[in-house]
Amino acid sequence: MNIYLVRHGETDNNYNKTYYGSLDCELNDKGKAQSLKVKEKLQNINFQKVFSSNMKRAKETAQIILGENHCEIIEEKRISEMNMGIFEGKGHEELKEKYSKEWEMWCNNWKDYKIPEGESYIEFYNRVKEFFLELLNGEEDNILIITHGGVIKSICSYILGENLDIFWKIASRNGDITLIKYEYENLYLDSIVPVEI
Repeated sequence: MNIYLVRHGETDNNYNKTYYGSLDCELNDKGKAQSLKVKEKLQNINFQKVFSSNMKRAKETAQIILGENHCEIIEEKRISEMNMGIFEGKGHEELKEKYSKEWEMWCNNWKDYKIPEGESYIEFYNRVKEFFLELLNGEEDNILIITHGGVIKSICSYILGENLDIFWKIASRNGDITLIKYEYENLYLDSIVPVEI
């Protein structure tokens, strides 16, 4: 089984380097161009299943990648980005100034601290893991998943020994294609292909 994880194309929030998980924004022009590049790279692969986060930026990326291909896109809430609660739409400096106490608590215990009006990383990780493990019960040769950086990094953290501390040591840029292989009951990270614009 080949599982292709694609991070959605760039949005203005990515460009402005703000935290946003549940903010439902669209791709910018660069994000659309990145999605077209991903389409080129994946055009010769026959996907038996395609999943997308239910967020606009992921769904738009999926629609561009598939183009005229009428493969059904299955929307899946469990692979939406982490809900950042009161941190949504804000950058580092603004968070330090407006929510200094909450920011410090999150920095000191980023895995377990539940951001007000949002979720903890552990809650987020567990819902992503639940979805991913369900995939492994299928018999598809090729699966495409269009999702978010945090989701992809969480899946990689699971594959590399459920070591959540490596989450911050994994890169997942807009448009990157991460290939996970599942063979003989063994999961491994095969490659990460960047999309350059």
